[in-house]
Amino acid sequence: MGLFGKSKKQKKQIEISTADRIIMEQLKNDDDAYITALAKQMIDGAPLILNFDALHIDRANKAIAFISGVVFAVGGHIVEINETTYLFGNKVLYDDHTVETWLKTNLN
Repeated sequence: MGLFGKSKKQKKQIEISTADRIIMEQLKNDDDAYITALAKQMIDGAPLILNFDALHIDRANKAIAFISGVVFAVGGHIVEINETTYLFGNKVLYDDHTVETWLKTNLN
C-alpha cells in the first residue's frame, strides 16, 4: 500500500498452435539418445511426423515400437500417413484443431 510497493506486472503468454510445433524428420539412424530426445519433444507437445524410408526394416521397427510405447504411455495418438510415415502426438494433439487443418492442407 505504500509508495514503494511491488507492482504486479501481468505476463502475457504467447499461445503457439499445435500445428506450429510439428517436427518433421526423415530418420537416418535409430540412435537411442536421438529417438529418446524426439519422444521427449512429443511428450512436451510437439507432434512428430517421422519417415522411416531411410532405415533398415529392423531399425525402423525398433524406433516405431519405442515411440509407439511412449505414445501409449501418455495416452496419445498415432496416425499412419503412408506406409513409411507416421504422425505421433500426445493426448492433446487434436485439442486446438490446428493439426487436423494442417494435415488436410498439406497432405491432400
